[in-house]
Amino acid sequence: MYRRHQFIVVSARQIDMLCDLAPMNYSKVVTDAENDVSLKEWTLDPREIPGASGNWSVRKKTLSGGRQEGTEVIYVDNGLLRFCIVPSRGFNIWEAQVGDIRLGWDSPVREIVHPQFINLGDRGGLGWLGGFGEFVSRCGLESMGAPCADGDTSLGLHGRINYLPASLVEIGFEGSPVPRLVLRASIDETMMFGPQLRLLAEICTEIGRPEITFNDSITNLGDSAQEFQTLYHINFGPPLLGGGSQFIAPIKNLTPRDKRAAQGIDSWNLYTGPHAPGYTEQVYLMELWDDEQGQTEALLKSPDGQVGVSVSYSTKELPYFTLWKNEAPLRNGYVTGLEPATSYPCPRPFERSAGRLPTLSPGESYRSRVVIRALQNADELAAAETRIKNLQREAANIQRMPML
Repeated sequence: MYRRHQFIVVSARQIDMLCDLAPMNYSKVVTDAENDVSLKEWTLDPREIPGASGNWSVRKKTLSGGRQEGTEVIYVDNGLLRFCIVPSRGFNIWEAQVGDIRLGWDSPVREIVHPQFINLGDRGGLGWLGGFGEFVSRCGLESMGAPCADGDTSLGLHGRINYLPASLVEIGFEGSPVPRLVLRASIDETMMFGPQLRLLAEICTEIGRPEITFNDSITNLGDSAQEFQTLYHINFGPPLLGGGSQFIAPIKNLTPRDKRAAQGIDSWNLYTGPHAPGYTEQVYLMELWDDEQGQTEALLKSPDGQVGVSVSYSTKELPYFTLWKNEAPLRNGYVTGLEPATSYPCPRPFERSAGRLPTLSPGESYRSRVVIRALQNADELAAAETRIKNLQREAANIQRMPML
């Protein structure tokens, strides 16, 4: 049922060319490990750029106190959408807001925990959860998914990239073809006798638009072929999540991960609100239909059906999708995750045996693009639902037996 996928890979030079296609009117390097540069406090707004206009701003600062001591953050406001990037933590996005629509969730982890306070090996490889509270987390790069042993290598939950700091951070403004803010970072996941992978991360947003775009590449820096994995862990809580919320996507194939998920297969895409203590997560693994260019879209509809959020991406780059439902009590972490990825978040040996682990040759790169868009009213929501309906070329193939 699940096919082996041919991933899009490009040369490192092609990645450089892609980044050079849109020269920025203004750019500032705020972090550069090679040249010992790190601006702890910095701001940018239209007054500092000739010809720029609008009510937007970018502000970089360093947090203090508790386990967030030393964490560097960048606050971005495009005039409609506000969000917070964390260069100290894999260049993830901690939270976002569009008007009354919050993109994110309420984690038991309240602070943006600095990596120095995280031991990824804690609790049998579950230490990643010690700082988990972000809106968007990149998982990978050597591995992602459940903790496991892969030969002589012990792998923790969701890999290391989410707790690695950026070595280079650049913030820029482009005036054409449409005004937008562009933030770029370089993060290395390297070690002796281990992975030699580099993430070039780009987060951009058009001025006055309710969307964020991720343009990322992963490059093999070594002289040997390397496996890699990546997953975008995109998380939502109230008000988008609640009793009556619905997940909508053009399902091609769907399988419950385990017996627990199989128990809810008849209502796999529906939400019934926070449950009593004792609830455990349900995870559904799927492939989505796409258009002729490979583009697809999934969305989460709010309980009242008036607003929502969509996630768009290419199945040629991210062929697999996971829906994580954690309808636990509110203060225990009531959240759902929409997760496009290169594979499923099952143990890496299992994914390898299923043919879902991509490999990069020396110097080769893989790229991906994900767009997250707030749907601010019923009309925008209806339009997104229509787009998804038009992608559903055949009835969904839903399996009742779990994958694991």
